[in-house]
Amino acid sequence: MTRPPLTLRLHGYPVSNWFNCVRAAMIEKKLGDEFQMCRAARDGAFLANSAMGKIPWLETPDGGLAESVAILEYLDDVSPAWPIYPADPFERARVRQIVNIAQLYIEVPMRALYPATFGGADPRQAPVAGSMETVQRALAALDQLCTFTPFVRGDDLTAADLTLFYTLELGERAARHLTGASLFDGRPRLAAWDAMMRARASTGTVLADFAPAFAEYCAQRDATWNETRYLEERFSHA
Repeated sequence: MTRPPLTLRLHGYPVSNWFNCVRAAMIEKKLGDEFQMCRAARDGAFLANSAMGKIPWLETPDGGLAESVAILEYLDDVSPAWPIYPADPFERARVRQIVNIAQLYIEVPMRALYPATFGGADPRQAPVAGSMETVQRALAALDQLCTFTPFVRGDDLTAADLTLFYTLELGERAARHLTGASLFDGRPRLAAWDAMMRARASTGTVLADFAPAFAEYCAQRDATWNETRYLEERFSHA
């Protein structure tokens, strides 16, 4: 049976770190940059493609596919050129381990701080201490697991680089806003890696769309967040 040609379209919203991660992966893998702007929804048509009503979801010749980790692995399976997962079984598993750490122990606890950072919620109600304790444990684990030579696990960019970069891209804002400290403090290897990732063409493309979408997102929620001040404080001395 002849399979249909590989045509892919990403659906989602440029404020989402997972949308941005998958979009960057598609750019890095030379799979095009076609996407449809949408927000998460729970109507029947949306749930038919994303069963949990989440973004992003990927339009494929075989149907809609959701959950970003599944999408990243699918992209490598259907398009082996420019892989984002290593061929070696142990290294592939190590990349998955780092993806899991970024997702479960950085993004999830930091997400609990986003309403107080970007949504106008009372910062006094944010679970700052518990979230930051988990995140600091995760960053210490990454110090152990990542080589940063120059990428997270060696010479080649992987899904671990993309997942970690876009997770920290939002998490750093919340950390600075609520604690006055940076997630990169005392971690020069992580900071150098972040600067290298920021200079990639795919990152420039993705962040160019993130900026206006994020400004609109914060304005809609009457957030006290000041993006201009954040960028000046973080990068003016770089």
